[in-house]
Amino acid sequence: MSTTYLKKTLHEVAEEVRIHLLADGVTPKMIDGYRKQADTNGFDYPEGTTFVDTKLLSLDYEVQRVAIPKHIHKTIMARYDQRVHSPAQACRIIGHEHLGYDPEQILIYDGQQRSCAARLLGFNRVPCLIVDTDDPAFPSYAFEQLNETGVKKLLPSDLHKNCLTRYKLGSREPKNKLARALQNQFDENSIDLQDKNARKSVNLCGPNEYFMSHFKYAQKGINLDPTGKILYDILSAIKQVFPRQEEIDQGVFIGLWELARLDLQSKPELYQTNEHWMVEVLNYAKMSFKSSKVLHQTSKAQLQHIMEGASWDAPKFMANMLRELYIINGRYHSGTALNLPTHGTGSSMQLATNPLPNIQFTS
Repeated sequence: MSTTYLKKTLHEVAEEVRIHLLADGVTPKMIDGYRKQADTNGFDYPEGTTFVDTKLLSLDYEVQRVAIPKHIHKTIMARYDQRVHSPAQACRIIGHEHLGYDPEQILIYDGQQRSCAARLLGFNRVPCLIVDTDDPAFPSYAFEQLNETGVKKLLPSDLHKNCLTRYKLGSREPKNKLARALQNQFDENSIDLQDKNARKSVNLCGPNEYFMSHFKYAQKGINLDPTGKILYDILSAIKQVFPRQEEIDQGVFIGLWELARLDLQSKPELYQTNEHWMVEVLNYAKMSFKSSKVLHQTSKAQLQHIMEGASWDAPKFMANMLRELYIINGRYHSGTALNLPTHGTGSSMQLATNPLPNIQFTS
């Protein structure tokens, strides 16, 4: 995670959204039509609304979520109504130039989507309320308070980003320390932890070749072992055994996590047997599946093959799939001594007795 505060002007963000919409088939003529509709709908902004020139506004992406082009287009632009364009909330951070804050810069912390929509419709001023503060963490707290219980709840990625921001600003609350420990494991493995919308953005895409988008699984990893070792080992093993696959497969991730959880729950022995047990498990799985994504997809298909209509429990069935592949493909290989835990006979993926015809084993 970068230590530089990422700020972008509202005009920059609006232009990125415009390019995205044009690529999705939204034409300039359609946008002109939305503006004409807005100008002739007979509505006006609420009495007392204060406007700010859009050229003066910026977004602080240490706090803000990624702009959502589809929401901006269909929910706001296509039916723009001045009466419900509530003021964006923004602030000036005073006295922290050493952290990269310009005291003259107005940073929106709530209202990005509607402000972008207005800019795309050609409005040069937007409703805005501005707070002057000497607390650089204020936008983070305010953003979370305004959004966490709203109609569109904050995503795990938004909450994680805010925790990292607070940690950077000196807060050592337990959740912020845990978020930093979690992020460290990704940084040390050169893997970006970001949702797919950010990954698709030219400007917000992380710098690494690999990424993972499942924040809740990542949080399960750090919650299981707050030192970060288990999370680090899962990421490292997947990247080592299944290289050149941009996305860290969440099914393989949660399968390894579940094996580690079951091992810790009983008498821990996997790490005592082999410090690199996760790599060993995946190497035997790779004898049947060269792609982690195909391994994940086939595990789901195998479950339906043996229990049609069964609901997918990713941790349980991925862990058992990895375990059974390890046993079958390792049967005639010396040194196979890991005692991988199981959920019991009723959770078997039946690879030994009733496998899908397309699954190939080495023994």
